[in-house]
Amino acid sequence: MGLISRHSIDAVIEANDIVDVVSSYVSLEKKSALNFFGLCPFHQEKTPSFSVSPGKQIFYCFGCQKGGNVIKFIQEIEHLPYPQAIRFLADRAGITLEESEDSQWKERFERQNLAYEALREAARFFYAALESPAGVKARDYLAGRGIDRRLYRTYGLGYSPEGRSELYQALADKKISAEAMLDAGLIRKSEGQSYYDFFYRRVMFPIMDSSGRVLAFGGRAMTDEGPKYVNSPESFIYHKGKHLFGILQASRSGSQHWLLVEGYMDVLALARAGVTHAVAPLGTALTDAQARAIRRYVDTVHLLMDNDPAGREASLRAGTILRKTGLTVRYLLLEGAKDPDDFYQSYGRERLVAALHETLDRSGFRLAILNQDYRAGLIRTENEFRDQVLDMLAEEPDATKREIYGGQIAKDLQISHRAVSEEIERRRGLQSGSPEGTASSGKEEEVSSKTKRMRLSYYNEEDIMLLVLLAANNRAVSQEAGIDRKKIEDYSIKNEVRAFLLSDAVGRPLDSRDFTPGPMRKIAAVALEDARENRLTLAGLHSIVDGILAGDDQEPEGQVRKELVDPDRIHSLIQQLDQELTDSQLTADEGKRVFEQKLIRRRLSIWRNRASRLNQEAKKLELEGSDDQAQTYYTQAAGLLTAADTLRMILQGDDR
Repeated sequence: MGLISRHSIDAVIEANDIVDVVSSYVSLEKKSALNFFGLCPFHQEKTPSFSVSPGKQIFYCFGCQKGGNVIKFIQEIEHLPYPQAIRFLADRAGITLEESEDSQWKERFERQNLAYEALREAARFFYAALESPAGVKARDYLAGRGIDRRLYRTYGLGYSPEGRSELYQALADKKISAEAMLDAGLIRKSEGQSYYDFFYRRVMFPIMDSSGRVLAFGGRAMTDEGPKYVNSPESFIYHKGKHLFGILQASRSGSQHWLLVEGYMDVLALARAGVTHAVAPLGTALTDAQARAIRRYVDTVHLLMDNDPAGREASLRAGTILRKTGLTVRYLLLEGAKDPDDFYQSYGRERLVAALHETLDRSGFRLAILNQDYRAGLIRTENEFRDQVLDMLAEEPDATKREIYGGQIAKDLQISHRAVSEEIERRRGLQSGSPEGTASSGKEEEVSSKTKRMRLSYYNEEDIMLLVLLAANNRAVSQEAGIDRKKIEDYSIKNEVRAFLLSDAVGRPLDSRDFTPGPMRKIAAVALEDARENRLTLAGLHSIVDGILAGDDQEPEGQVRKELVDPDRIHSLIQQLDQELTDSQLTADEGKRVFEQKLIRRRLSIWRNRASRLNQEAKKLELEGSDDQAQTYYTQAAGLLTAADTLRMILQGDDR
């Protein structure tokens, strides 16, 4: 075997996200916007000091001082020499390595370095040109867009002068070869074999990676002559589908979520408003690689594409890609403007910042689009509007969301809520496509249905918090819910509701019925048994989770669950909640009260969920003509909701 090329090594590092790799060996939790932490695999410790930086793609232990990139991690954890560690990761990512006994790969590596040097010097040249007397038109243009010197320095903007060879001459004077400039996409060769600048008479936007290395440029025209944007061509160092404008600034913002916008000026308009956690694709639709790049830094993305048909479709497509990458997605739709830049110009900073908090889920976004089009006259009649809304809601897989949005549209159009719900369900029965609008086989629909059920009911934070509290204090397993019976007796409620609240079923100690059905209930049953024997620890809770989930993989729905749920997420949540509990430094009495409150609130949540299911079942019975049985279910649901509201107010000290 020969030497492994630098190009191959870089490809291996890029293809193996360090968080994904380390998570195969270490349970990590995100303690800040920038880093994950876990117990170091290289030395014994009780408090996590092992840090992984997705932005820098490195690890470091503050305890034993081991650190490095993903290759170094595999070297240490698998006890492999450097070349074998590279091959290990190449196999993991499905990459074919370039190995050679000669100097070909060294030449390629040198070419890359020279191209990067040319790009770095070009960025300096463009910035100097913007600051020079020749850049006055560009500065005036930027000022007219609200971009001052502070902002264009932050993003490294520049100006390509009017001359067709000024950049070429400036770089040649610095002994940078024409070949390096060609590799960097900075110049072109004419038929007469002379060289001319690829960019000229444009405002320049440097495209950088998260370390600040310049990869390419985008140039914007300041007049209506010619194309609005000209972008660097793709090369062996730049692939536009892998990078994002603004990633350097966003990675330094410390924000828990990022905004994804359409273009350079949108990123700058938001930065002008003080929002520096926005990024933009580079003239193309969002790619899987760009989504993975975002996931290295945040778990949530707010989509803010142009408010026109193309931008709305781009938002929906991007949302699908981001969700597949494991990101939480919310949507934004600005009223009265096409994009953030227009909105800022029209309404100012305060209204833009306020609008950025009004996020929507996918169905809410689609409903908002239809409302906008209806008000604008693009949907001509109320019947057409209603028809499109009902079709859209029929595609929504979440029954609760269908109910909520159905009620909203019923109110807006002054139609019976029941009639709207029935029509939505009728249309769902007629639709043969998937929620995304593509045809599905019967088998795909069956798996999809299982996945949706499990997505809604697998586990939640209340489940995990009760188990963490129990691990911290095993005696809580016999602790009854702290309910003020005197207040319940004096409360003005129906006798059957009062009797229910005073029953042993409400005040009993924690048991497995208080947990989400399925694997979480199995986990709770084992944890409760260990707590009764006073041997439940946090480490033991992690082991129980692994044991139950490993066993569930063998069950009929195990593969669906395995694809849906990452056990590391549960482990991470356990660690996060335990850290919060440790940081709170509760006394024994305070810990007891917190456990009581969490237990009662969990039961309130169960009652409300039960009431929702009863109401849904009652509606089905009504459609079947079983009005008496439906009324019984409605009454039971109302009783549960009344009990939940009463107990909630008592907990809050409301004695009305």
